[in-house]
Amino acid sequence: MAEKIELTVARREAIGKAAKRLRKAGIIPANIFGHHEPSLAIQLEAAAFDRVRRLHGARGIISLRVAGERHPHTVLIRHVERDAISGKVLHIDFFRISLSERVVMKVPLHLIGEAPAVKDEGGVLLHLLDALELECRASDIPENITVDISSLAAIDDIIYAKDVSLPANFTLITNPDEPIAKVAATRAEIVEVQETEAETPAATTETGAAAP
Repeated sequence: MAEKIELTVARREAIGKAAKRLRKAGIIPANIFGHHEPSLAIQLEAAAFDRVRRLHGARGIISLRVAGERHPHTVLIRHVERDAISGKVLHIDFFRISLSERVVMKVPLHLIGEAPAVKDEGGVLLHLLDALELECRASDIPENITVDISSLAAIDDIIYAKDVSLPANFTLITNPDEPIAKVAATRAEIVEVQETEAETPAATTETGAAAP
């Protein structure tokens, strides 16, 4: 299970255009919604959110402690709005969850092992997919999913999403035929094959004419 992250936030009074003053002061406006409860306008320090994002990413369960409230809100990040130019976070939507309910999440992939096609054949490993979309209980969300690449024995071998071993209570949402990793030939090898094919004389018929 992914580590639960805790953030301290405060109720927010600044709404609409007034939220610009918060951003200038290093505060991010946000909302908590979902689970048949009223939406709650909150605010949190940009530095604290950046620290959490760097250490834990933005996919795990977060416990939001609202100043003045007894119980924390267990949430997932649903949406982060960023400035198109600077990349600065403008607004965050948090979605309430119960640890016992099933949720759909994108979980990062972690490649392990060694591909024989890279070691012995001189191929190049292509990491084609960074995360799998999965459905599981919120309490079971993992930090990552490991993918063993030791089955990549030959050039052009591919590991697909359907090849990944998942716990029994996990459901794969990503297209099963989505490629995750592949071993490709190097550019030099491709050129060498093309040159060899070009030098090979065309097959001829008994009359000496080139075969169609």
